[in-house]
Order: sequence, then structure tokens, then C-alpha cells
Amino acid sequence: MSAVDALSISVIVASHERPKWLRRCLTGLAQLDYPNFEIVIAADDLGLAAIADHPAVAHVKTVPASEANISRTRNLGVEQASGDIIAFVDDDAVPEPLWLRFHAEALAMTNAAASVGNVRGRNGISFQSSAESVDAEAETHREQSQLKSPFVPNLATGRAVKLVGTNFAIRRDVLLGIGGFDEAFRYYLDDTDISMRLSKAGYKAIVAPSAEVHHATAPSSRRTPARRPRDLTEMGRSTAYFLRKHGTITDSSFQRMFDRERQRLLRHLVNGTCEPSDISPILETLRLGWCEGKQRVSQPLRKFREPNSGFLRFPAIPPGHEVIAERLMGKRAILKADKRISLFRFSRTSLRHHVKFVEPGVWLQTGGQFGPSVREAPVFRWCRFAERVEEETRRVAMQRGIGEN
Repeated sequence: MSAVDALSISVIVASHERPKWLRRCLTGLAQLDYPNFEIVIAADDLGLAAIADHPAVAHVKTVPASEANISRTRNLGVEQASGDIIAFVDDDAVPEPLWLRFHAEALAMTNAAASVGNVRGRNGISFQSSAESVDAEAETHREQSQLKSPFVPNLATGRAVKLVGTNFAIRRDVLLGIGGFDEAFRYYLDDTDISMRLSKAGYKAIVAPSAEVHHATAPSSRRTPARRPRDLTEMGRSTAYFLRKHGTITDSSFQRMFDRERQRLLRHLVNGTCEPSDISPILETLRLGWCEGKQRVSQPLRKFREPNSGFLRFPAIPPGHEVIAERLMGKRAILKADKRISLFRFSRTSLRHHVKFVEPGVWLQTGGQFGPSVREAPVFRWCRFAERVEEETRRVAMQRGIGEN
């Protein structure tokens, strides 16, 4: 076993009121290509019931977590994790098959305490986040990166590598040493707080670009299926608390956040996903949350107990990845869940491409044979069907281990 494979990794999923998404996430985790990992799911009753009959659940540590507090739920998962490394992914996300390998390589080859990967958005191709930093005012900054290998960004003074909650890994002893997640962050900026605390403690974080996760951004009690906010109380509350903890609370800080959220709601108004009467009440929740956050008192961070059980190694399926190509109107493949599959299903059009992970556990890419996948590509480009399949296979081969066996 190599030094990379020797690192044991605990994958933690925190879930609340998204049972179908959690089940899909578990299906994706069961396809991870790494020899030494366990899965810990901390979820409410709905989530635990949804995965109770999942084929993989017998090999999963489950932790009841009823409260709508993502930091507390993650801490409950951390408490039962036994790996050298702890990796986090959201319940509405699915990692690429070689996700853990790239995180493990980044941490094994450096003295970094944590690593963060790239996150692809709802179309499965464009990046939702990639090599970012954050400052004491909770402002995010894009860092320059054209690399596929791990690297440490050259950051301006006062910034920290931004660890995104749906795709970062951290050494277990380091996370426990800083007290885990601050449970005052019920939602929003919980991962950003970890980023700042690690930096202040003198730890280094590294970017692992090839450790990719696909994040669907599922609807919740806080946002609609169109991603329009329903309630901004927690955003206001967490932002004010974060500024008290790491920066400075000023009227301009609130105004900057208020203006940004108002512009977001106006874009929803233009797109027809928001009514004019929705805007003022939603922005009022932001103000109320801000006022509450300014008064929030810091509590001592968690002191973790030892896990109830030892490392529960997940029986990963054998290495390998099958590629299937179909014309949209052609014969449909018979798909099985006991192997990793990438299915390319193209029509003779110039439609844009989308990628998603679908049951029974298949990476499905759809679009036109002549249409763009990456957004900087031309809207129409002549090519043969086989050429297009080969091109798109190359685009994802490294993250999925295609052609390795």
C-alpha cells in the first residue's frame, strides 16, 4: 500500500430534510475509488429512514442529528469518525470517483493541514467554486489557478484559503485540536470560520483542483428550487457573528451584504422566480438576523469524545470505469449499479451539454453532438459522433479513472 493509500479517510455527510438527495449522495459515495475510507452520515429521522434499505447502509456509520444546525450535525459526525483524514461533502452533492485519491495525494505529499477541491455547479460542467480565498470581512476572492496538481495560492495578507463545506478534507487531529465547527454558525460561513481559524493557528491549506465534487444546490427551507432565498435570517445572523469574531462590524458591512442580496432578488424578479411583494419581507429577515448576530455570545468550542467504534472500512467496488455512448434516438443501454459507468447520450443538435449523477449510479452527460460542453467553446462545431465521445471522455478521464485498468 502506498503512502497515499495508507491514509485512512472518514467521509462525513450532514443532512437535514433532504432524504432523496441523501440517498443519491450515498449511491455516489459507494462508487469512490479509494481503498481505505469509511462513511459517516449524520442526519435527521427522514434522512436515516431514506437510506435504511440502501445496499450500502450496512457499511455506513449513522448518527442521529435532528437539529437544523449544520455545524452541530457535522460535529456529531466528526465525533464518530476514526480516519486520519476527515473529508466533507454535502447531501445534495456527489464526488467524482477519484475524489479521495486527489485529496489524499495533496495531504500526503505536503505538510498541509487541509485541502480543498473544485466544485462544479448545477450543469455539471461550470465551476461553482475554484481556488478561492476569504478575508476577515467574509469576502471571497478568486485566486489565479491554471493548475491540475495541488498548489498553495500566493495570498494577500489577511486572507486564508477558503475551505468549502461540500468539498474539503482536513487532518482529524488538527480539526479536533481547534475545536471542530463553531456551533453558533447554524448555517452559512461555518466552513469560512474554519478557514480563518486554521490560518490564524498557523496551519497551511492546499488547493487540490482535481478533487472534484458536483453540487446540485438542492431546495430547502431557506431556498426555492430556483435558488431564490426564502429566508435570510441565518445569513444575517452568521455574517454579523463572523465579523464580531474575525473582523469588524460596521454599517457599511451590513449595507454591502444588503445591496448584494437585493440585487440577487432583483435578478430573480427579472427571471420570473420572485414576486415584487417577496423582496421587502425577505430583506427584512436579513436585517433581523444581523441584529441577532450582533448580540450572539461566543460559546466554548466542542470537546470531542472518542468514537463509539473503530474504523469501518467501506468495501469499495473494484477499480475500473466503463464508458457507454448512445445516440439520443438509439437503443438504450442496460445499466447496472455494481460498476462505475459514464454514459454519453448525444443528439444530432447543437444543444449545450449537462452532466448529472443519476440512478442507479451513472454519470450521465447529455447534449448535442455539435454543441458546447465547456462554456468557452463555440456554440456549433462540426464533428463525428465517435470523435465527440472521445473528446468528452478525455475531459473527465482523470477524475474518474477512465483507462487506468
